[in-house]
Amino acid sequence: MMCSLAGIGLLTHAQQYSVNKNAHSHNDYLQAQPFYTAYANSFASIEIDVFLKNDSLYVAHDAQEIKPGHTIQNLYLKPLLQELSLQKGKIYPDGGKLQFLIDLKTKGEPTLRALEKQLAPIRAYFDVNQRPEAVRLVISGDMPSPDRFKQFDSIFFFDGRANIDYSTEQLQRIAFYSAPFQAFSVWNGLGRITEPERQKVKVFVDSIHRLGKPVRFWGCPDTKTAWQAFIKLGVDYLNTDSPNTLATFLNKYSANSYTRKGKHEVYQPTYEYDGVEGKVKKVILLISDGAGFNQQWAAATINGGQLNMTKFKHIGFQNTTPADDYNTDSAAGATAFATGEKTRNRYIGNDSTGKALPNLPERLIDLNIPSALLTNDKLTGATPSSFYAHQSERDHSVAIAYDIMNSPVKLFIGGGHPALAADSSKLKQQLIGKNTLIQDNLRDIEAIPMDKQVICFAQDNPATDYHMLEDAFEIALRRMDKEGDDFFMMVEGAKIDGGGHSNKIAQCIEEYLSFDRLLGKALQYADTHEGTLIVVTSDHETGGLVLVDGDAKKGFVLGEFITNDHTGAPIPVYSYGVGATDFTGFMQNSDIGKRIFKRLAEN
Repeated sequence: MMCSLAGIGLLTHAQQYSVNKNAHSHNDYLQAQPFYTAYANSFASIEIDVFLKNDSLYVAHDAQEIKPGHTIQNLYLKPLLQELSLQKGKIYPDGGKLQFLIDLKTKGEPTLRALEKQLAPIRAYFDVNQRPEAVRLVISGDMPSPDRFKQFDSIFFFDGRANIDYSTEQLQRIAFYSAPFQAFSVWNGLGRITEPERQKVKVFVDSIHRLGKPVRFWGCPDTKTAWQAFIKLGVDYLNTDSPNTLATFLNKYSANSYTRKGKHEVYQPTYEYDGVEGKVKKVILLISDGAGFNQQWAAATINGGQLNMTKFKHIGFQNTTPADDYNTDSAAGATAFATGEKTRNRYIGNDSTGKALPNLPERLIDLNIPSALLTNDKLTGATPSSFYAHQSERDHSVAIAYDIMNSPVKLFIGGGHPALAADSSKLKQQLIGKNTLIQDNLRDIEAIPMDKQVICFAQDNPATDYHMLEDAFEIALRRMDKEGDDFFMMVEGAKIDGGGHSNKIAQCIEEYLSFDRLLGKALQYADTHEGTLIVVTSDHETGGLVLVDGDAKKGFVLGEFITNDHTGAPIPVYSYGVGATDFTGFMQNSDIGKRIFKRLAEN
């Protein structure tokens, strides 16, 4: 009775689930648009309950719900033939397959004979034995006994039952096995299925797979949590009464899930100076653009449940709200950090009236404290430019670039912009006259005389998985150490935000993992340089990421995004070193800039 798994299209758990392989529209005829809702989503399987009445095959859930004209011919066969005509004989434009699960609600053999007769003129469209691209018909409900299978047209396959011992010949007519979920579990699809019940389900699924057949449950919970549990258990057909929701869930599954590619070691801080009172000499502000706590925790899950971020003991939250809205953009958020004042969205270094606000580098230079700005965004991006520019529109990139002329920042590292490019002779000549050097190689920075302002254009390299900031940070630290005992440095991991905007969890996680590796270097620096204060936060959260499932041991995360824009969620603030207690509790984003300046000004 055992048969090979080869050639039957059985989906293994290692393969990717998809709508056209795994989605089953349960009681499809109850949809507002029978057939078309599931078909528009390229469902693999559609369930049709039929009643034989007056030689017609009606589609309904119960006999008393039968409506005139609601026949299998009108609701399913005619629409199917129309689509086949439009698609030149294909079920789906991309070549996907379809099956009808026909549940016989009246006496089986007469109903099946009536269906056989009705399909005779169009039989070729359902003959998968001759045409693999045909629609497969699977009979369920009041099925004929297995020894009678061969008495019916070979276009009909049957819904298997675990309590029946099929012969090898009969098993060839079994399309898949179905079972009532309640026979194994009372789980409602919320929270988690209990382990004993999960084991019962797993034993059943594995036993059917050993027969080389797919599995489907009916009467099962119909939630995202349940679908994910069934995927992990290897259930082949996901039963749903919400075709659009399941289609979205499966279509976005790849973009919304991530599996570990590797782990990085987490630095163990000494905590010798952590939270102590004393003179703050150096402040390193690390901004993970667009990363809310869920992005951070997703990265921690991938890294085995631990990050350098999770080593912080001093934790607070900041309200990201700007002066004119509930949700901030990066311009207003970074301006609050840079100036200690809230402003309007899209404003760079200006207050709500458009007046320039002094930023940290400008205020600190009066105290002989130099500054450095590092980003893997363009240097004219909203976050870095808020620390040197003064414009009332973040897209005025050329004007923002020229604001570098008036900035006391000693070291810029980031991506280029046409206004900053080497062939932009007007600005280049003015910068050279200002004693500025423009470099394209990180390694060349350390050889530049200390009296020069440095602009270094450095880029990530996705092809080699090279994250520029990780190297740039160490180089920048060595150069700033040569400037003296005191400095301020802002480092932006900008590309987490892009993952949120594009709803790509992989980008969010990979970019945050890179940011966290950099964070480990910052903690190590603070432990070996007394008087260093590390402040870590984000300007806002992007994407509204919700974590649906995860496994720290296996390094797996499944999430969902609720928007492709910024949200108004409060953002964690992590601090380490001398003065770290100033950044605990709940604060405004503008408080971060005020407190950084206050600490450095106390020198």
